[in-house]
Parts: sequence; structure tokens; C-alpha cells
Amino acid sequence: MRFRFALRLLWYYVGLVITCLGYALVIRPGLGAGPWDILHLGLSGRTGLPLGLVIQSLGAVIIALDWALGMRPNLGMVLNMLTFGPILQFLLARLPAPQTTAGLWLMLAAGILVSGVGTAFYASADLGAGPRDSLMIGLTRKLGLPVAIVKNGLDLTVSLVGWRLGGPLGAGTVAVVLGVGPAVQLGFYLAGLLARLGPLGGIVRPVALRPAQAEQRREAG
Repeated sequence: MRFRFALRLLWYYVGLVITCLGYALVIRPGLGAGPWDILHLGLSGRTGLPLGLVIQSLGAVIIALDWALGMRPNLGMVLNMLTFGPILQFLLARLPAPQTTAGLWLMLAAGILVSGVGTAFYASADLGAGPRDSLMIGLTRKLGLPVAIVKNGLDLTVSLVGWRLGGPLGAGTVAVVLGVGPAVQLGFYLAGLLARLGPLGGIVRPVALRPAQAEQRREAG
């Protein structure tokens, strides 16, 4: 049991590192911040609070929203809050930016794909997703819509609110908003395929995106 938990924890961090790499690939070109970063920066500028404190405070609020949607606080939420930032900062410090416009856009496109797939991968470790991704999953279950539509709608809303508060909205942000949702959908599909492989059976567990699926998962333990 402990060995299997250790493997799930390892898979969680594999997915989290992939996600952080994707975000680094999105941020490095400087073509526009991601939706949540626009909101964080907008709130920080409007309130005068340090960015780190804004991210932590908003994370606490989102966890409360997650709970209201039936997504109880879990280990994944805590691990995400504690380690996502340092991993992202480490990768950003070592990631060079392309010297051409085409290279910048290719890096952004790669980041969108990688971050979406990584998000689905770490969520499939069944340790719980981070606060913001849990909100996406909770809304998907509540509304009964495809995860791509929920993800895009959530990112669009967050981007517009952050922009109204003074956050940086750029052309790259539009690409992120439109692209990450389908990338996450692809990631969940790939995680489902991996879950059927012998070596990863019982370690990778596809996320239940419908209420009935979630109930079956709880009954299965």
C-alpha cells in the first residue's frame, strides 16, 4: 500500500513538473500572461499587496469554492500550493527565449499543449488536483459540460476580470484561453489510455468528470 502511494506521489510530481514546464514555455516568450496570472497581477496592482500573498489568499478562497462544489480539500491542493511556484521559478530561470517571432509563438504553442497534458496527468494520480484545477473539475461535474468548454469559459472569465483590474492581457493570452482547454481534454484521454497499461494500472486513475462517475469512484474506494 505504501509503495503504491509512493508511486502515485511520483506520478503526481511527474505531471506537476510537466505542467510547470508548460507554464514556463507560455511565460518565457512574453506574448501575454496566462489567465490566472493576469488576475493575480491585477489584484496585486489594485490592492498593493505582494504577489505571493495575493496568490495564497486567492488560493484559500478558491479552495472554499471547491468545497462548495463538492471538491473537498486534499493532499493534492496542499502540494500544489507549496511546490508549484518554486518548480516554475526553477524552470523559468533555465529556459532561454527564442530570438525570432516564429520561435516565440512556437514556444507558446508548445507550452499550451504541455501544460494542458501535464494538468491532466497530475490530476490522474488521484491525490487531488490543485485549487484552480479542482475548480475546473468541480464545475465540469456540476454543469455536465465537456471539460474543454468549462476550462475555456473559466479562463476567459478570469482573464477579463484580471484585465479590468489592470492585469496584462496580450495576444498570447487569447491563444492560452482557447488552447489549454482542448489540451487538458487530450491529457485526460491520454491518462485514460495509460491507466489501462499493466505497469501503470492502479497508479494512474482517470479523473471522473461526471457526477455518476465520481460516485462510482467513491464506492470503489
